[in-house]
Amino acid sequence: MKDKLTIICILGPLFLLSILGICTPDAELSKEERRKLEQLPEFSWTNVKNNTYFPKWTDYLTDQFPCRDEFRKLKGLISLNVFQKSEENNVIQIDDTLYEINPYIDEKSLTHFTDLLNKTIATYNNASNIYYSIIPDKTYYLEGKNIPKLDYTSLTNQIKEEFKNYTYISLFEELNKESYFQTDIHWKQSALENVVKKLKKEMNLPTNNLSWTKQEVSPFYGALKSRIPNNIPEETITFYINDIIEQATVYNYEKQTTEKVYQKENINHLDGYDVFLSGASALLIIENPNATTNKELVVFRDSFASTLIPLLIPEYQKITLIDLRYIGSEYLKNIPEITFQNNPDILLLYSIPVINNSYTLK
Repeated sequence: MKDKLTIICILGPLFLLSILGICTPDAELSKEERRKLEQLPEFSWTNVKNNTYFPKWTDYLTDQFPCRDEFRKLKGLISLNVFQKSEENNVIQIDDTLYEINPYIDEKSLTHFTDLLNKTIATYNNASNIYYSIIPDKTYYLEGKNIPKLDYTSLTNQIKEEFKNYTYISLFEELNKESYFQTDIHWKQSALENVVKKLKKEMNLPTNNLSWTKQEVSPFYGALKSRIPNNIPEETITFYINDIIEQATVYNYEKQTTEKVYQKENINHLDGYDVFLSGASALLIIENPNATTNKELVVFRDSFASTLIPLLIPEYQKITLIDLRYIGSEYLKNIPEITFQNNPDILLLYSIPVINNSYTLK
């Protein structure tokens, strides 16, 4: 009787999981892991002979295992609470937040970053109002934690030496660690009120008392969540909208399409952050038909700008967003939509992951 009970306890759950696996439709992607999942491989003798069929079958069974996300969460709980594991893939969990560790300045990358932007601005700009900001990472705001942190004072001073003709706008005091998503490196749009006020003040923009409507989409799983076992639940993306933003148009130069500022359906992408300006894009041109001035803004940016720039749309007739990771600086002169003839404001807005890996800029 005891042996039968042991066999039932072992084989019973396996049998139930097998039935559940057969009855459950295959998932196409894992939002928590931010990747596509292996699908049922097509059988052919050629694939068998080439030894590609059975490895794909193994990957398929692993990816489509029943209750896979639940088992991953259980593994994370055991790693955190039993084995006291705190760091993996350069990511650490402190309380209910994940942090990416970036403790060093890549001096060669920093030089490449400032040289490229100086060259780009000199080639394409006739404007006199050039501003720049450095976006700190979350670890800057950790206090009393024995983890390595980047020396932002040294970083800022070095960039100031190379950008002497531009106006530096510090955003460090306008943020805190709650300004960022728990499972992602990016800041939340709902935490940028003070950042917007600071930029408007320094860039001599009017402070309009506009009304905003808050909207939310979920679930959001940040990029850091897949890199370390963790027990942090899904998050919610909050964004602000009004009639001006609703009626603004976004021309995507790569896709040759006109879109809305916010794409709520993109919460279902591998990167839910694509809700803002449809995610990574080489060149976007935002037109505001309700503008009361003919002011223009040109932003050289990384992905952090996607959440910030919508909040500046009411102040400009046209905003051009350029991401040099996806379009070469020399190529810009061939794009008629980029004229720089109306004395636009220029904003350089970059975070440490790009500054420390500036060879991705072209």
